[in-house]
Amino acid sequence: MPEEFTRFLTLFDRLVRYSDDWVARMDAGKMDWAPIENASTRFGTRVSRITVRSLLIHTVLAERNWVRAIPACEPGGVIPLPSDPAAAARFDGTDLRTTALALHEENLEALGRYTPAELGKKVHFVGREWSGMGLLWGMYAHRAFHVGNIDIYLRQSDVVGPEFFEFNPAIMA
Repeated sequence: MPEEFTRFLTLFDRLVRYSDDWVARMDAGKMDWAPIENASTRFGTRVSRITVRSLLIHTVLAERNWVRAIPACEPGGVIPLPSDPAAAARFDGTDLRTTALALHEENLEALGRYTPAELGKKVHFVGREWSGMGLLWGMYAHRAFHVGNIDIYLRQSDVVGPEFFEFNPAIMA
């Protein structure tokens, strides 16, 4: 497997597990709290009320979509926007963090089956051409962006989030 992909797997896994530290710091009563609710806090048409819970679910479902869509997509094909009602339903009546980490483990298993051809093939997502590997790095950036959103919510509820670069374990990719 290419060294870049191996490095990606390490960093992505660390970011997902580290973002769980952010969510763990949020008061359970504020998981569905939206400190600001107006038209500028919408994420397109699919996510209209932004809470820590909705941010985490959105992020996890998007990752599931990309991880499964890249190998399934024909070269030059279009990766669809996330839509997985069955995976979304897994969050109903369950512990948010446990479900999110279980879906992450499934993503890691699926990523473990990737081939160099899948990493190099060109696909399209939101009107842009990506290599499979490039879209995975985009997925990493998407997670980091939403960890930043969660950090803002923590601070607005008077909780300080963890330091960003202090992933565990201390040895990085």
